[in-house]
Amino acid sequence: MKHVGMLVAALSVFSAAQAGEPATPVKFVMDWAFDGPQAVWTAAAQQDCFGKNGLDLKIDRGFGSSDAIGKVAAGSYDIGVADFSSVIAYDAAHPKDPLEIVFVVSDRSPTSVSVLKTSNITKPKDLEGKRLADSQGEASRVLFPAFAKANGIDTTKITWVSVAPNLRQASLLQGKADAAAGHMFTVLSGMKALGVGQDKVFTMEYARYGVDVPGSSVIVKPQWASAHKKALQSFLVCAAVGIRSSITDPKTALASLHSYNSLLDDNSEALALDFSTRYAILTPRVQKDGLSYVDPARYSQVLTLVSTALAVPKPNLGDVWDGSYLPPKADLTVPVQ
Repeated sequence: MKHVGMLVAALSVFSAAQAGEPATPVKFVMDWAFDGPQAVWTAAAQQDCFGKNGLDLKIDRGFGSSDAIGKVAAGSYDIGVADFSSVIAYDAAHPKDPLEIVFVVSDRSPTSVSVLKTSNITKPKDLEGKRLADSQGEASRVLFPAFAKANGIDTTKITWVSVAPNLRQASLLQGKADAAAGHMFTVLSGMKALGVGQDKVFTMEYARYGVDVPGSSVIVKPQWASAHKKALQSFLVCAAVGIRSSITDPKTALASLHSYNSLLDDNSEALALDFSTRYAILTPRVQKDGLSYVDPARYSQVLTLVSTALAVPKPNLGDVWDGSYLPPKADLTVPVQ
């Protein structure tokens, strides 16, 4: 509660500074639907954090990283959430109109490849000669070359089956693919919904097989950020509020989703939020250094790994990351679990 009190006090000062100013309209697109992990955003909205900090925020669901990237790049949305590696891929292909990352939500990416245990695939090398289902631009597919390199997989022996994200699991069960790449919990929960328990699935997490990189990140166009500095700072204050709220009071955070998704399955999404919090967000690094701490040494290695996987020039950290809009470090600390 001490941390929450400190943050509320900081927000009060921030809000008071903006008193009397007209609210700034901001369009925000998430990377996925209104499910458990997205409670970090709706929790902040339910507390009216955005409104108190001078923002008239519109939150919309997304359809994966490539969707969010495309919408922010086109200017139809001001702020979005996308996978770190997918942003590197986009910037390499659009050097004259790049996006930048201003907040890292997931310190550890939940990228993975899952197979049925009956397939007798027991290690990454066994994927050679197999068909992998995933959507174009999805983080696990974008990052697969790094996973392959780290584990001695010949990528010329991999066949990709391009499907919509919600059809990966069905493709696997129907025999149209031998493996499903994607967000680990999304794939496992999708398999469960189709009647296949976790005990029937073998999952290879990239982070445990040599590819430990950041995941979901807040993205903006640099031009918009520089022209709306105060609005972006306010948004990131609330990003920290939402994440901390989902850690300290996950039940209330989850309840905040109901006004956005009336068909929410609380039990399933509680598990999804818990997984996202414990696996992706609340890593030992974050517990030590706080939310969105970008260690230059670690991120240099990350950029080397990702750029090598994508076969693109390694960008400078400053070309990808701008931490100047972050709240004070004290507001980025997290409760120790």
